[in-house]
Amino acid sequence: MDNCDILIVGAGPVGLTLALELALQGVSFRIIDKSPARSEKSRALIVHPRTLELLARHGPVDRLIARGTIARGAVMNINRKLVTMVDMDDLDITDTEFPLPLMVSQAETEKFMEEALAGYGKTAVERGYAATCIVQDDQGVTTTVERPDVTQITIRSKYVVGCDGAHSIVRHSAPDLTFDGDAYPQDFILCDARLANSNVARDRFTICFGDTGLLAFFPISPPSEDGEDGGLIRLIASGGRSVTKQPPSQPSSSASQQPQHGEQTHQPPTLTHFQSLLESFAPPNSGIVHSPIWLARFRLHHRGVSSYRSRRLFLAGDAAHIHSPAGGQGMNVGIQDAVNLGWKLATAVLNHSLSEEARERLLDSYHAERYPVGRALLQGTDRMFSFTAAASPWILKVRNAVLPWVLPWLVAVKWVRRRFYGFISGFGTSYRGNLGESVVVGEDREGVMKKVRGGDRLPDGKVVELGRTGGRNAPDLPLSTLETEGRKETSLHRICRGASWHLLLFSGIGATGDAVTTVGVEGLSLAGERVLAVVKSECSLHFVFYHVAEDHDPEDGAGLRSDDGALQVVQVAGASSVASYADPGGRVHDLLGLDSGGAGFVMVRPDGYVSHIGYLSSLEEFVREWEIRVRI
Repeated sequence: MDNCDILIVGAGPVGLTLALELALQGVSFRIIDKSPARSEKSRALIVHPRTLELLARHGPVDRLIARGTIARGAVMNINRKLVTMVDMDDLDITDTEFPLPLMVSQAETEKFMEEALAGYGKTAVERGYAATCIVQDDQGVTTTVERPDVTQITIRSKYVVGCDGAHSIVRHSAPDLTFDGDAYPQDFILCDARLANSNVARDRFTICFGDTGLLAFFPISPPSEDGEDGGLIRLIASGGRSVTKQPPSQPSSSASQQPQHGEQTHQPPTLTHFQSLLESFAPPNSGIVHSPIWLARFRLHHRGVSSYRSRRLFLAGDAAHIHSPAGGQGMNVGIQDAVNLGWKLATAVLNHSLSEEARERLLDSYHAERYPVGRALLQGTDRMFSFTAAASPWILKVRNAVLPWVLPWLVAVKWVRRRFYGFISGFGTSYRGNLGESVVVGEDREGVMKKVRGGDRLPDGKVVELGRTGGRNAPDLPLSTLETEGRKETSLHRICRGASWHLLLFSGIGATGDAVTTVGVEGLSLAGERVLAVVKSECSLHFVFYHVAEDHDPEDGAGLRSDDGALQVVQVAGASSVASYADPGGRVHDLLGLDSGGAGFVMVRPDGYVSHIGYLSSLEEFVREWEIRVRI
């Protein structure tokens, strides 16, 4: 019998992400997939900005970006006429390195992940290995696996994670779980090909609404430099039977007799049919479709699992939620499932100082945090898909009559676009609402944290590296005269990478007249020691000092707040060398909502989300909450 800590079933983007997270944490795992080879067909092709941020924790994501096309917006046509252009590059999103989505083949995304996994020294996916039986008990999980030569092996693991899609054997092995939902009545058809003599935008996706359905264009690979190869593009069509050429079927109320979610291998569409759709839906001069590499018919379901955890079995991605491709969020939400789960499994396996109760509450927080995200995804994509890809002729006519009036108005209102973009980009995903259910989401301390709260994504504010500070006996940095010119700029996301938690301590931006004072090295070191004394997990400490910008007016309150005497100097343990940073003009203090003068703290989880945030005046409350409630 083979042993490992975690068995991952399914090696698509979700399973590979979980493998990366476990490799980062140093957990032993195996990842198996029943397919003998990675598919070169791209079921997902949009990598949203939040996903790019998370992948960047494992390697230079520029390598992946170079293989695809950055999407700068959308083009909306109705009945072959342009209605509006949607811009996404004017939304003033500055707290990220990746403000725009990437359109790239799923095969390229998986290649990037496998390259990153190799960088951790981990072996490749065990392909052609199919899990056939999964049985859990109080001590672990026994999985029977059929190998490519049809022989069987048994793998014993502490936990099993199902990243094995809509027909997950891991989910089927948990009789207490249900997968509730239904099938959409219409098919949708897909063609990955090239376009000749086309004026279709290659840095935007294009949606063409018609009276019988819709046709959408998604660039996959960029054009060649010489312009001879226009790059690969995906065409997706949905609507009535005249659009999809959907084969007739017998109506049935039995879910078991419904077509399964996913690709339908019978009667795939033809290239000729896609050319006719292009001529019917797209504006003139949209081109000629040629050189197809994939023609497919799909049937969609919208379903969600009742729980993301069944004791020692966990579900992520399509194994937990399936839905329409509206918004291109499926793979992205699955990847974020895996990022959320990975560090929690690692903590449960590696941190032997945890009590059984603390371990179980931490693992339960996976469902508490990700289930609401999956439910919101199902509801949101269902509404979008039902309206945009309806099969009913009268709904289509109403849609096409309303949209030419509504779309231009909506697009012109920036806050509307920002709110919608927050939903699809992943930037808006927050675990705020899980206070009480998730032990790693803290309270809104003092009622003043309006911009960032526990459960929010850590904004990627820019800071300047100062080097390492040498403990309590080092002199406070002369921040009033600090020279930042020539020093390296970095960001909160870059300094909060790695397997550990991160405690960011901020000096504050207060002042007394023209005299610049600060909660300096000694005060922040003392605060850091107070927190590190109760945290059982690995935690990295960082100091961020407010620096007066060169163009700052001293009469506006230049300087830093001084220690108020609440912290007494003691010998600092575990903080002999702390990375320190300058915050010119207090931009990061403001970004986090720590802009009321006082020094503050931000506790950042290994997945890049804030668990707790507050001013140092509430530090003891945070410490007590960690000791009583968090305990990891």
